[in-house]
Amino acid sequence: MTHEPPKPASPPQLVSPWVWGFFVFSLLFLFGVLLAMVWRPTLFPVDLVNPDQLRPLPDLLQMPADDLSAWWPVVLAGMVAIALNFIPSTNVTRLVIRFIVILFGCRYLVWRGWVTLNDAHWLSFAASVGFYGLEVLYFFTYLLYFYQTAWLTTAWRSRQADYYQQAVLSGEYCPSVDIFIPTYNEPPYILRRTIVACQAINYRNKSIYVLDDGRRPEIADLCQHLGVNYLTRPTNEHRKAGNLNHALKHTSGELIAVFDADFIPFQNFLTRTVGFFQDEQVSMVQTPQHFFNPDYHSQNLGIEFMMPGDMEYFFGFIQPGRDFGNAIICCGTSYVVRRRDLEAVGGYYTRCVVEDFQTGTRMQIAGYRLVYLNEILSMGESPRNFQDHLEQRLRWLQGNMQIYFCGDDLPIWSKLSWFQRSCHISLLLHNINPFTRTCFLIGPFLSLMTGISLTVATFSEYLFYALPYTLLTIATFSWATEGRYFSVWGEVYEVSFAFPGMMQLIKILRNPFGKIGSIVTNKGTLSNRKRLNLRYTWPLVAFVMAVGVGIFIRYGGYWLHIWPPMEYERAGLEVMLAWTLYNAFIALIAILSSIDQPTRRQSDRFPVCTVCRFQLGDQTYWGYTRDVSETGAALLLTAGRFIAAQGETVGTLTFLEQDFSVTAAVVRTRTEEERCCVYLRFLEVSDEAQRHLVQLLYGGLTWWHKPKAPNGIDAFWPMLIRLFDFRSLFSLYSNN
Repeated sequence: MTHEPPKPASPPQLVSPWVWGFFVFSLLFLFGVLLAMVWRPTLFPVDLVNPDQLRPLPDLLQMPADDLSAWWPVVLAGMVAIALNFIPSTNVTRLVIRFIVILFGCRYLVWRGWVTLNDAHWLSFAASVGFYGLEVLYFFTYLLYFYQTAWLTTAWRSRQADYYQQAVLSGEYCPSVDIFIPTYNEPPYILRRTIVACQAINYRNKSIYVLDDGRRPEIADLCQHLGVNYLTRPTNEHRKAGNLNHALKHTSGELIAVFDADFIPFQNFLTRTVGFFQDEQVSMVQTPQHFFNPDYHSQNLGIEFMMPGDMEYFFGFIQPGRDFGNAIICCGTSYVVRRRDLEAVGGYYTRCVVEDFQTGTRMQIAGYRLVYLNEILSMGESPRNFQDHLEQRLRWLQGNMQIYFCGDDLPIWSKLSWFQRSCHISLLLHNINPFTRTCFLIGPFLSLMTGISLTVATFSEYLFYALPYTLLTIATFSWATEGRYFSVWGEVYEVSFAFPGMMQLIKILRNPFGKIGSIVTNKGTLSNRKRLNLRYTWPLVAFVMAVGVGIFIRYGGYWLHIWPPMEYERAGLEVMLAWTLYNAFIALIAILSSIDQPTRRQSDRFPVCTVCRFQLGDQTYWGYTRDVSETGAALLLTAGRFIAAQGETVGTLTFLEQDFSVTAAVVRTRTEEERCCVYLRFLEVSDEAQRHLVQLLYGGLTWWHKPKAPNGIDAFWPMLIRLFDFRSLFSLYSNN
């Protein structure tokens, strides 16, 4: 008797968007019924939950008598913000400007705590104090950030690299380096690109190992074909950490360089990093992660060449500050570590879902020095869509939180320096940001709908105390980071992550070391349709709809004479209205940026302009490329018309400056301004041509690969445009 193998379980079905829509409508209807039952524009009577009169300002906080003089703090803050455009961001200037911001922040918090708390009712007092506590927490986070980034090491480390590389270039210092490329499910074409780039690194004493946890025959064949070492193991125990530890036992290089399967190192990667290990105190050199494709929000909104990636701020600003106090975070790729020191701490840490942060922390606990070289020496692939981005960040959140549950295994509170401990406090506050961001998002709206003023103050007092501090905070963040961070876009990221992050935090607190979510990030993801991702964004959709309905109920009711005439607006509620509208604006941008566009191209196109020749039969065409990918190119002919021979569509494209050729087929042609543009698909690419293509497309920081650094206006303008054109919702195709 034979038994049929069990059928694989069918994948879980996502809840239909129509069901979510009905759920949101039901919530709004319930809220409307509650208001109708009490028959007033707010859930509670405003006279009951708010004070009858404002608390008098103490002499220290008295505002000027005339309205014109009350504007001087705003004018001063505006002048400082404008002056920042002409002041270079250096370690010294940042200290001065931040001191000014701290003075304005202390001034604001003293006013908020002394004057604006609502004590008319116990419920009002609890809500008001809780909201004020969140603002104090935010200011404390800013102070930690100020402390940890007071002195960046970028210029110093680059000078050290210049000095140390002389011994490497001369051959005086040339330790053996094992290059590890851990892989699990990445497609072979991605892995091939990384292997080819590693082989092109200018360093003679290196060995390349592909660590395949997928145990795939095609990867073994690829490694044999390219002439690199292939390592695998019978199980996937401990995920990436176990894979790396297995490789440690089967290799012997003095140094180990690690690249994720999608990361492409530049030719000078080892030249710039290995020299640091001449100093016996240095155990690891970490370099930034940089990405050759735009992140999800830039791609979905169509602003690829305008905005920095969401990780530019961390790698370009936070890490150089942490480096000053030996508190950098090992980030899992694009780093070099000394084998002796890594083995001394027991190899890669296996208890958590991520190995990099915990392994680096264990080395810092043991007293080893980790160095951060703020030079982009490699590029990788950013998650292609919102879901992959979100799942990656949720996994990082669990890994970051797990370090606080490791106890004596990672004694961060007893073995690290004060500076290093402050960085772990900052990270903990960052991890609970989904909770604080959710409170800042819905708090002002709930204040409007319930009638409870979270702050009791006049609008003019807000202008005098709050607006200058807000302006300076936004301006100095963008200036200090040299355009790597813009506060409004930062809020878009945080709002997108807020509700999924809250759910993840709850799961983590219940079982920190449980299996929660995905364990790998998808690479090379293709899609033929849009994805609304309502599974993740429905709370934001509900919030935006609730704001629209709630404001109509509250203020439209007065205009339609449904509610009794309003004699006056309670102090502070008009500010809550402005804040609510701003939050709805941010939430709407977050929703639009999460609508994934179709991605039909396997290979990214880059605007490479280089002279070339296309030979088709006995016809020779000259021109230059308009864009190039690993699988095709667009060629703009310099003169003449393109006339293919009868049935002849396959020819040879020669890149004259790089001196290599590929066989290509004509896909289509188009006339542009009396010139012909020929679109080609590569058919046969030799190994040598592949190496040239990788260097041409990914081998350096060309203008399209350089980090974007817009100023505040340049960063805000595309946000407004995308809000009104709804590109992500109505466009038919991705730009890629």
